[in-house]
Amino acid sequence: MSTSSTGTPLPGTMRIASVAWIVAAAVLILAGGSFLFTAQTQRQDSQGLLSLGILGIALGLLTGFYAFRLRRGKRSSRETLTTLGLIVGVPLLFRGPSLMALGLLLLFCAALLWMPQSSRFYALRDPVVRKRRLTGRR
Repeated sequence: MSTSSTGTPLPGTMRIASVAWIVAAAVLILAGGSFLFTAQTQRQDSQGLLSLGILGIALGLLTGFYAFRLRRGKRSSRETLTTLGLIVGVPLLFRGPSLMALGLLLLFCAALLWMPQSSRFYALRDPVVRKRRLTGRR
């Protein structure tokens, strides 16, 4: 079993999640590239396709960046990828079979980040630090 940089064992759900998010990032970049290619070959809707292509590539790069941070146990990566998975994944469920598959992949990836083993990993690796109240209690 591999470990994170602090020696906390990396659970199977986190290994699967990190690979799945890297795959999702690659698919987003490929989809963006496909939109850019289609924008070059079609006159109609070329501006919209160009915008979707740029957005897809940008989201893919962002997803890839945070996917590599998952193994370090950064809560910000889990929260960012979950938000991205929900905001992008849910609307894709209603955009045809190929985009529905991407939406399901993103939602599956987000769900993996909240499995009990993943939550325990984050609790050990990056615990929530509570700010002291005015009374001095934690």
